[in-house]
Amino acid sequence: MFSRLNINQIFACSLLVSLGLNPISAVGESILRVGITSLPSSRGNPFNTTSGLPSLYTYAAFFEGLTRVDNNAKPVPMLAERWESESQTSWLFYLRPNVTFSNGEPVDAYAIAATYAVMQTDLGKTYPVTRELAGIVGVEVVDSSTVRIRTSAPDALLPHKVAALKIVPPKYWSEVGAEGFSAAPIGSGPFVIKDYTAARMELVRSPTAWRQPILDGVELIAAAESVARIQGVLSGRLHIGLQMGPDEIPLVEAAGHQMVVGVDPSMQVLAFITEKDSPLKDVRVRRALNYAVDRGGISQGLLGGYVKMATQTTPSFAFGWDPSLELWPYDPDKARALLTEAGYPDGFSFTAEILLGSASYSPQVYQQVAADLARVGVTLSLRQIPATQYARGVYQGDWAGEAIGIDYGVNPSLDSLTPLVRHSCLWITPWFCDESVLPLLAEAEAAFDLEERRVLTQGVMRYQLSLAPAILLYETARFDAVNSAVEGYGISVGHIDYDKISISD
Repeated sequence: MFSRLNINQIFACSLLVSLGLNPISAVGESILRVGITSLPSSRGNPFNTTSGLPSLYTYAAFFEGLTRVDNNAKPVPMLAERWESESQTSWLFYLRPNVTFSNGEPVDAYAIAATYAVMQTDLGKTYPVTRELAGIVGVEVVDSSTVRIRTSAPDALLPHKVAALKIVPPKYWSEVGAEGFSAAPIGSGPFVIKDYTAARMELVRSPTAWRQPILDGVELIAAAESVARIQGVLSGRLHIGLQMGPDEIPLVEAAGHQMVVGVDPSMQVLAFITEKDSPLKDVRVRRALNYAVDRGGISQGLLGGYVKMATQTTPSFAFGWDPSLELWPYDPDKARALLTEAGYPDGFSFTAEILLGSASYSPQVYQQVAADLARVGVTLSLRQIPATQYARGVYQGDWAGEAIGIDYGVNPSLDSLTPLVRHSCLWITPWFCDESVLPLLAEAEAAFDLEERRVLTQGVMRYQLSLAPAILLYETARFDAVNSAVEGYGISVGHIDYDKISISD
């Protein structure tokens, strides 16, 4: 009789074999094989998605923006070599010379302006990226290598924010339209797409890229189950297995490989849907549920101390994080007292929808949250849903439960205010809406002095915390299992340098 682990190993290897993956060979072309939870639901349209997972892992290989943001929350050059403010509402961006898209079109000021123009169409206005860039009111061509970006109000973090706008070839976009581009995307990054299905994305070296890669190609293979990704690395069928957990570290290291651990640009929560009638509409209830969760136990017991627990609705490396805020205390008695005060002395029941195929440790954390809530009389039912259904919830408000396992993602700007576009009344289909935070948000965003902007943003973080919009959990960490043959792979906040990765003999 097979053990459970052996059954999982057989399942994982069978899945990878069914995808046509043989054990890694050093002979021939250098193709990096990466196991990922899923491919972007928006396929190759870089505008019709948020800047989190899984697009973070995929689009970095073939799309580029004017800037990207480093681990210190500072903007660094990409397609723009440098930038400067003309005034509080006008910036000049100077483009890198002689850069082309993989189809030969120039990456010039006209391409930047045309990409922004896509955002202004009726369809473009529905895109999530458009909402992230809502403060921009115009992009003008100064000359072929210079663009002027105007904002409706002062925005000290504009060089951070434009990292969200991936630049596309205007002639090709015009010819094929949004649907055609999504099926066969073209960018200026180090790789181009050779083939793209629901289960696999095959990329090959772009001969025109200004960042020439070392690898000949990359294959991104969708494997929602973490056991498939980890066994892919251990069996030699994958070079990298993304989004693992601390439990797999001994297994990976014992096989002679490594687990690369790093921060992710997000903070994980169990967000409350207050647009539905339920006990969660009462802030006393929401605070009670936060008091009921033993974050210290989760950190040490489940996450091995590798992951920071959240003190506010932003990760600690983001611009505007408030260091004065402390971990929400574990106080079951206080939780029970607040529930009684709110009229629920015997507790209540609610359901949370969780993304299937998230980090391998994520379901364990939510199960522990449910166990903690049960101790104060609250029954939490967890329902895992696939990425397509989850996307319908985010973008269409199609949630079946009263809570969501979701993140406060600050990628790519690392601005602590960025997640409030989604987690507030500003979202097209809001799940949490409290208008009292909006004036504070507007005041912080309008501050052009960086230090003033930081202080005002910290004030927003403190006020947002008082609203208890979610059960605060942990700052998302990435545990990526990496084959010993892989060199140059690292975890950078909001970006993967695929051009720097190589495979040794």
